[in-house]
Amino acid sequence: MSKQQPARAAGPPKPLLPPEAEQEIMDMLSANMRISSGEIAAILKKHGVSGDAESLQDSYRKRLGQRLMSSIRDENGRREVLARGSEYIVVECCSDRQALKAIRQRIQSQMNGLDDSAGKVRLRINVLDRLLSRFRKAG
Repeated sequence: MSKQQPARAAGPPKPLLPPEAEQEIMDMLSANMRISSGEIAAILKKHGVSGDAESLQDSYRKRLGQRLMSSIRDENGRREVLARGSEYIVVECCSDRQALKAIRQRIQSQMNGLDDSAGKVRLRINVLDRLLSRFRKAG
């Protein structure tokens, strides 16, 4: 499993984890090939990882605001409001070509990443299907 990821454009900085906490998480992931968010939270808590109350509240409020913005849809279920950085834009009313291009580029990048991930999952399913087929023929 590689920890290297392609460089990201704009966005918040990657949170710094204590190396011991990151190692414990990676060890558990390597040993079990899975880890729950609850297990990750417990490890981070054990290593004293926490945020200050005000920034946690701000993060919570922003998340709620993002959910509200993403819930604004047209009659076909498509989003009406999209983000460009920390700003939300009503697409139908936007005449800023650069903003629209930035939004389109971000969405395309997300789609490409999801396509890559879906391809990886599809390949693994194919491997498992072939193995299952061989076991059925042998049995």
